[in-house]
Amino acid sequence: MDTNNNYSFSDLFGSHPTVFREDDGDVNQGEKVFTSSYTPHSIWHREDEMKALVSYFKSIITSPTASSKKVILYGPVGTGKTVISHAFGNELTTYIAKNRNHGEPRFRYFHMNCRKTKTPHLILTTVLRYLVSGFPLRGFSVDELLRMFTLLLYEQNLTVLLVLDEIDYLLPEERTDFLYSLSRLEESPIIREEFELSQDRLESRFNLLTITRDKNFRYYLDTSTASSLGRNYITFAPYTRYQLFDILATRAEQGLCEDSYSDELLDTVASLAEEKGDARFAIELLWRTAKICEAEGEKKLSTEHVRRAVVEVLPIEKSIIDDLNTHQKLVLLSIARLLSVCNQSFVTTPEVKREYERVCEEASIRSRRQTQVWAYLKDLGRLGLIQQEVENRHTNGRSLGRISTIRIRDLPTEEIITSLGSLLNGD
Repeated sequence: MDTNNNYSFSDLFGSHPTVFREDDGDVNQGEKVFTSSYTPHSIWHREDEMKALVSYFKSIITSPTASSKKVILYGPVGTGKTVISHAFGNELTTYIAKNRNHGEPRFRYFHMNCRKTKTPHLILTTVLRYLVSGFPLRGFSVDELLRMFTLLLYEQNLTVLLVLDEIDYLLPEERTDFLYSLSRLEESPIIREEFELSQDRLESRFNLLTITRDKNFRYYLDTSTASSLGRNYITFAPYTRYQLFDILATRAEQGLCEDSYSDELLDTVASLAEEKGDARFAIELLWRTAKICEAEGEKKLSTEHVRRAVVEVLPIEKSIIDDLNTHQKLVLLSIARLLSVCNQSFVTTPEVKREYERVCEEASIRSRRQTQVWAYLKDLGRLGLIQQEVENRHTNGRSLGRISTIRIRDLPTEEIITSLGSLLNGD
């Protein structure tokens, strides 16, 4: 090891202040509240979806073996499908454990992400290893695994909710056969033969929750499989900007130090994630912003940290800026200079117009009229470089009217200033 270094590992790990709370195992969860595996205590803006899940699966509580329920959750990435299913499964497990009467089936909930457990064989083997200690990873076919799983439901007196998350990652030919077998599990002749039960004494101990981001999911299945799965759909719409703000505010309160962030910064992050309504992206963007702030030894997250974080999460192609005409570049440079000086997340259109005129003067280029500047701003917005909004502004209870605000979306201001500063030197 090189002994000439002027630092030690203790220096590296202890020299910078952290913006993350310490994990106290209770309300304050620290950095882990920003991970995809974290399930929050309260879930914002998904009350109707949770109520729908409870309605569909209520019979698991009221009459555990009366009927088998199959439900499909659909929605784009980051709309809360996974977090809702985790919360529902955990709450249902806790409720049944506390309220189960003697002799009633025990309840087990299994959440399988098909991106990780990519085959029916691996899904069934994983479930069986939870139910049977030391169950082998290899040696059985899918049909044999289904048979053993079905028998265990009766032998261990179980009702099960299996969640197949990101079902789209299963191969189409495997997906159809597997879903059909699962949807008809309670009709298996194995049970009648093994336990000598008549048809009217068969019980429904298996329930299925499928999660997909493809609204045409059912149309890719054959008619028999689609019919067996039923038409119990719950649709998750993209989050709005204000809903994303609430989600970020909760995570920030639990995971970040007090006074290390502002509502304005959270709104900036929410506005960047608004286009797709993706909470997963918004949470990751806030986490990366905090990590950049921490790495620089600063104690408060800034909008400039957000811009740098966006470059890491969704890097914008530099060619887009290179292809701008001269005046579009000068307008973008004007916005970047203003944001760099004022350290705010937005500037107004009149401010940009005045700064643009100053920049043109420095570059010895004749400025364009106001209507043309507005056209340039629209071009920059269309290309995804800036975000324009019209807001009603107030001060001391007095309305200032409607003001157009402008934010830079995906690039740090310093990079823009460095990249376009050559225009001022006549290069």
